[in-house]
Amino acid sequence: MTADEREQLAELIADEIRRALGRADGAPTRAVPWLALPVRPAPPERAGEAPAWSGAAQSLGDVAPIRRPSASSHRADPGSMTAAIRAAAAGQGPERARPLPAMAQQGGASDGRPTARRIAAGSRRRPAGVVEVPIAVSRRHLHVSPDHARALFGSEALEVHRRIQQPGQFAARQLVDVVGPSGRLERLRVVGPTRAETQLELSRRDAAQLGVDPSLAASGALQASGGGLTLVGPHGRVELARGVIVAARHLHLSPDDGERWGMRDGDRVDLRCGHGARATTWHDVLVRCGQGNATELHLDEDEANAAAVGAGAIARLVRLYEGDRVRRRLITERDLIALARRGEPIPHGALLTPGARDRARALGLDLA
Repeated sequence: MTADEREQLAELIADEIRRALGRADGAPTRAVPWLALPVRPAPPERAGEAPAWSGAAQSLGDVAPIRRPSASSHRADPGSMTAAIRAAAAGQGPERARPLPAMAQQGGASDGRPTARRIAAGSRRRPAGVVEVPIAVSRRHLHVSPDHARALFGSEALEVHRRIQQPGQFAARQLVDVVGPSGRLERLRVVGPTRAETQLELSRRDAAQLGVDPSLAASGALQASGGGLTLVGPHGRVELARGVIVAARHLHLSPDDGERWGMRDGDRVDLRCGHGARATTWHDVLVRCGQGNATELHLDEDEANAAAVGAGAIARLVRLYEGDRVRRRLITERDLIALARRGEPIPHGALLTPGARDRARALGLDLA
């Protein structure tokens, strides 16, 4: 190539450069980069494996290893986890070796209400299905000893007015008036037959009307019962020094029902009765099971009114506590003061709050 040819080629190159820079004829028009922007090559058609640059062929196992559940792994369902948390909060250990009773496995009654049962380990039979018992409303009444019957009615023989559900018991024709410090109850029914000791059973409302504050006690447990009332009969009067109680609600069970449902005398149960907004669960109900009992839940008038139920209504078992697993009563300082004022002892096995324990020591009460 000659010198002229080289000069001519250089001039052509310079023209091309100026044209690319927008400087044709030496006048700037627009700014463009010296080199065109790189263009990503179009991916080839997928005839086989994807190209490496696409990232689709890259295995992510070394970047974010995938954890797959093993055959031995187990995740508890939310219901089981909730039950375990609640049991731990209540200080109860797991009970994996004890299967759920049939009624708990069924998940509840036909109307959706819970029917869970808690029964300690043992050989007792567990009932299948829902356990329901009839309700009887126990109004104020009097059981009399033979001596007091003679003093009130002139004879210890009581006449039958009508039979009641409990075997061998009856509502007597004999009636008495009860006179208290601030009121009077007339024509109170006597329940026969006679007993070893006179027992007057009142509701809280009756006691308030008479002006007394009797203790809550199981029928027949009169050690801490009060008095201060006068019984007036057609033949005479009797001053009661003791025997006045508010009867604790209780469940009578026939021997057959006790056997069928796995309950024994002295057990405690929680029972639900009523419907809607007035439905009530009664806790710590004493079970009276054995000969001389017919299946029936006894509530006083105050309790029946609170749950808006009457005689013949149905109560449903919620929970069963065996006799050796009865829940211990919690006694606060206020409860302890009330017990001391009534002259009652601290219940056996009760749990005392720190304030109640200090007050008991100050009052010299027995904490054994």
